[in-house]
Amino acid sequence: MKRVINLCLLAIIIATSSIANAAGRVSVEITNSSMVTVSLTKVEKGEKLFLKDYNGQVLFNVTLDAVPNYQKYFNLSEVEDGVYFVETESIYEVKVTPVLKNKKGVSLISDSAVTIFKPQVRVDNKKVKIMFTNTEKSPLNFIIYDKEWHLLEEIKGNDEKIFKRTYDFTKMPKGEYQLYFVLRDRTFLRKVSI
Repeated sequence: MKRVINLCLLAIIIATSSIANAAGRVSVEITNSSMVTVSLTKVEKGEKLFLKDYNGQVLFNVTLDAVPNYQKYFNLSEVEDGVYFVETESIYEVKVTPVLKNKKGVSLISDSAVTIFKPQVRVDNKKVKIMFTNTEKSPLNFIIYDKEWHLLEEIKGNDEKIFKRTYDFTKMPKGEYQLYFVLRDRTFLRKVSI
């Protein structure tokens, strides 16, 4: 009887094939009990696709060329039970879709796909303009170092939804500066030359 119930649940999963669609460009779909299909449209050169385990270990990665459509199938039948993450990374954002694998098969975790916007940095007349949209509402740590690794600025635990700053580098020596944006387990580095 337990086997019949499990088979019925599996049939329901297959029949209702879950879809997580982020802004219409990225689609993550469960196509059968162990298969995850990732579809991308309007792929830009340099866009990346990853499959990671719960600890962040990369199981698959590819850097794509500009193509109208790209599709990748992941067969999770041979991996351990647990949570896995399908990540797509473009120039402006990272989209993360968690996938649960257990003895019944694979499924998407409802309403758990997130988009993490990358920081935008622009240099204009030796002024560095920064904008970072914190969709996760997690504390942001922001650090600026000069080329000699001297700490110039450190902001810890900022929880603004939109982090905006302008820094005047007109009195600073020429060279490269490193800006770190740390959000939970993710770090974005931006280098600027003045």
